[in-house]
Amino acid sequence: MLRLLRTLLLGLLCSALILPATPAGMPARAEAALMSFGVKDELELGKKFNALVRSMMPLVDDPAIEGYVRDLVMKIAAHIPPQPFDITVGVLQDNGVNAFAAPAGYVFVYSGLILDFDHESEVAAVMAHELGHVALRHISKRVENAQVVGLAGMLGMVAGILLGAVAHAPQAGAALAMGSQSAGQSSMLAYSRDVEREADTAGLGFLTDSGYSPMAMVKAFEILRRLKWFKGIGGMPSYLSTHPGIEERIGYLSDRIAHMPKQLLNRPENDERFLRCKMLLRAHWTDATSAMEYFEKLPPKSTCVDQLGRAIALGRVSRVTEAKAAYDQAMACAPGDPLPLREAGRFYYKLGDFTRAVDFLQRSADKNPRDAMTLGYLGWTLHSLGQKDKGKLYLQRALHELPEDVDLHSVYGRMSGEDGDLFTAHLHLAYAALYQNNARQTTYNLDKARPLAKTEEQRQDLMHFETIYKERSEFWKQTAFR
Repeated sequence: MLRLLRTLLLGLLCSALILPATPAGMPARAEAALMSFGVKDELELGKKFNALVRSMMPLVDDPAIEGYVRDLVMKIAAHIPPQPFDITVGVLQDNGVNAFAAPAGYVFVYSGLILDFDHESEVAAVMAHELGHVALRHISKRVENAQVVGLAGMLGMVAGILLGAVAHAPQAGAALAMGSQSAGQSSMLAYSRDVEREADTAGLGFLTDSGYSPMAMVKAFEILRRLKWFKGIGGMPSYLSTHPGIEERIGYLSDRIAHMPKQLLNRPENDERFLRCKMLLRAHWTDATSAMEYFEKLPPKSTCVDQLGRAIALGRVSRVTEAKAAYDQAMACAPGDPLPLREAGRFYYKLGDFTRAVDFLQRSADKNPRDAMTLGYLGWTLHSLGQKDKGKLYLQRALHELPEDVDLHSVYGRMSGEDGDLFTAHLHLAYAALYQNNARQTTYNLDKARPLAKTEEQRQDLMHFETIYKERSEFWKQTAFR
């Protein structure tokens, strides 16, 4: 995945570097208009960049995780100045300790950032830093100041910044992005130093206004300093490891915090949702053997959340009898919590025990009717028990909540095919292939769906798909996807 992402970004950079320069003799007013970068341009660039990232990098699609991270970001975003765009959040399945903000308020958080931090407040500190970049429009100003011409050049510029972060070589990314411009590398790095300090300062204010202790930002940097030596610089987020360095940033943040009231510094931690999210990431989204080793090292009288994590890990390594007992223990520990019910339902569905799966999933859905994962598994299970119509209704609700889930589209497509609705079948199989970046299967199912669109509603559904398809497929042309 990293190789493909770097290939794509280099392709975008090359397209930016060969764009024609501003023609000699162009009137100053016309040149200024060509180089201007307004809100409309930023919105278009952000939308393209969002499609780029979602086309190339795997996202965590668990609503319990995605919803938590989104709520955390929006809690902080409520304290930034009004923006001309919405904040959009994605959680990337990547063990890197990283996060980044793209133009127009698109914020991406790596799963490793949550796994390697100890408290919600520390993750909030990183999010506040990123929202500092958003509020101050740093990336957009960087593109504008570089005088990049055209959307392709702008996307290449932003891709170069991301290439530096992904490759853990920010200087190289910046140099590539600026390769066709007059600005030199030294001035680019100086600018980076200034904006990082600005984002730290603004982020510290957003963090404090959101109810967190300002010390959380210093603690976040201290964790990153420790990880630098433990994991090596390759595991560090570029925006926190360079320009200025960690020691300098801890220093000037500590100086600012020293003058703040003690009641701000002593704010308590509230980690309930953070720990649930961290458990789910570790139990489901890391290597199964490593997850099992982690949960087995916990003390016998662990929290209800950790008991559920152990049950999930036991199921992943096929220790079925132990997993059943662990799920019973986790549900008894938190009888009012829909999450253990959801996870037990998933476990029994995969075992093929659909009767028990429906019982747990229905009880979970009753407690949390918007959890798309619960709704999806309940739909699949009901369909497996022969209750097809009821199963499809639950799947439709799940797709409404989680419209980019590959498995949901795939199952819904197959179910529609069994019912003889071939248009819906091919359309949803096309969605599944699209979100898997499978160009051949996407094209195949789209070609099958087009002549089957007879009603106005079907034609509207097809138009909606083709809009998304156009956004995604333009990036495939520059990669190895087939």
